[in-house]
Amino acid sequence: MFRATKASMMTAAAAVVDARLTAYQLTVGGLRLPVAIHYAFNAITAGGMLILGHPLLAASLFVGASLIDTVQQRLVQRWLDTSEGADEAKGFRRLAALCVARVTIYTAPTLAMAAVGGLPEYIFYGIQLVTLLMVAMGAGALSRAVFWSLAAPVYLQFVGFVLAMFSPAPAAGLLLALAVLGVLLVTISESTNRAISTWHAAFSAHIALAEDLAIARDTAVAERTAADSARETARQANRAKSNFLATMSHEIRTPMNGVLGMAQLMKRDETNPVQAGRLDVLIDSGEYLLSILNDILDVSKIDAGKLEMVTAAEDLHDFLHRLVSFWAARAEERGVILDLELGPDVPQAVFVDALRLRQVMFNLIGNALKFTDVGAVHIVAEAASWDDETVQLHLAVRDTGPGIAAHHLPHLFDRFSQADESETRRFGGTGLGLAIVKQLAELMGGRVWVESELGQGSTFHVEIPLDVVQDAIGAAEADENEVQPMAVEMLRVLAVDDNAVNLLVLDQLLTSLGHTVSKASSGAEALRALGDETFDLVLTDIQMPGLTGLDVLETLRAAPGPNQAIPVIALTADVTSGGRQRYLDQGFTEHAAKPIQLQDLLGAVVRAVNAAPIEISRVA
Repeated sequence: MFRATKASMMTAAAAVVDARLTAYQLTVGGLRLPVAIHYAFNAITAGGMLILGHPLLAASLFVGASLIDTVQQRLVQRWLDTSEGADEAKGFRRLAALCVARVTIYTAPTLAMAAVGGLPEYIFYGIQLVTLLMVAMGAGALSRAVFWSLAAPVYLQFVGFVLAMFSPAPAAGLLLALAVLGVLLVTISESTNRAISTWHAAFSAHIALAEDLAIARDTAVAERTAADSARETARQANRAKSNFLATMSHEIRTPMNGVLGMAQLMKRDETNPVQAGRLDVLIDSGEYLLSILNDILDVSKIDAGKLEMVTAAEDLHDFLHRLVSFWAARAEERGVILDLELGPDVPQAVFVDALRLRQVMFNLIGNALKFTDVGAVHIVAEAASWDDETVQLHLAVRDTGPGIAAHHLPHLFDRFSQADESETRRFGGTGLGLAIVKQLAELMGGRVWVESELGQGSTFHVEIPLDVVQDAIGAAEADENEVQPMAVEMLRVLAVDDNAVNLLVLDQLLTSLGHTVSKASSGAEALRALGDETFDLVLTDIQMPGLTGLDVLETLRAAPGPNQAIPVIALTADVTSGGRQRYLDQGFTEHAAKPIQLQDLLGAVVRAVNAAPIEISRVA
């Protein structure tokens, strides 16, 4: 008779075990209890009846209740094992029938005892019925059918007992009390079932949400891991690409150094106009190949965020006139007029990255001449003042070519985009030129755009902000940035390179200018020569087996001797690693890129020889 606590605890325990269980599974699980515990409770109830003086009824209760408990536990275990996906309505009906049988068998002996006994038997019977009502509330919390299968037999037995045992007047009073009890039972059944069912549904939803969140978390972790792996793979691929470009740059520029160097030497000595023209074609073709290589390398550096603008004072008027002079021969060859219109507001001297601005204009002017068969290419330069120190430079390249269809214009500055594939096949090109123009203009803080109509030609516009040189010193620096003739006396030069062709080119270039050249094919050989002789200048390759050019520089500066402070020029075919400034930061006096351009080399020599003396205490 003390089963209320037992049943309630089991129901609560089952609910805690797994909120994903259904109401049917929870109810069946709440009725499971070891048979030995049932036997113990049955023995306690039978013992009470025995003490009240009803041994036969006590024995019948113990035997009957124990049998029904044994059958019930086996059935409950079987139903629980097969509850996954079972029909809940059918399962509850089956469970309710079992509960009715169990309550009836359990209460029949105590009802008989109360019918023949006195007040103690009445109280015993009442306690048993109250206990069973508590069991009904615990076991039937999730099912009205189970609740009433446990509560209804008890309630009806109580009504029958009152009618049988009491006279009409007392019976009427007791029946009114039972009516109130019935209403309370209905209310308890509905409210409890609704509340617990709602809580169970909400808890199940929360568990489902938690599972979804766990899945989402695991998915996010997996995606993040995959993303991290992909980023690392991309970084490795980017490093591999950078290494590949550096290697290819070096490998392509090294033989081109020999081709262009020898071609320039031959042209200096060539008096036959026909042969000179052929050499011009050879040099132009080599320089065009280098321009393609430079476009590819610049794209790589822009992608890596390693392309930096280096501004210096520049004579803008002279810069633009030299641009036109450079392309004049090509324009004349094509029968196209090339002219420059310089606006009155364009300042004389400005701070600008002349190398990158020249690259922008070379692409635009080269394209205009390439696609213009008849007519003219006009270059217009204008400037609008922002304030006393800054101007907005506007450069326009206008041609009378075939024009560009409107649907091509939005993608014209995309990489590998060509307005007309047939024109690409006709004239060639990598499809990178205009993309680089756009990116360089943006890196300089400006913008680029195009206006064009089919049959009406095209106009490419570039706008960039420039700081104006304000004083005479800055203007003088602008003049100094122009490549000057070889204004140095005869020098004793040590040329260092592991490539025999490069050494031959350097030897003949410098010898033709009246300098004395000694050669070293390795870093170790260069250091031996520097220890034995006195030189005015060292030109050294960077990437050499054994001792690199940087190793030679550091060893030279660290060892006392007559050559410790002489200027050293870095010669490199690797243009992907930071440019001129990187080598100046490492301690080189100057830098020149391969393939060696005669004017660039002469400019580097002039700057190196005229540079301030090296402070050995600072570099050592």
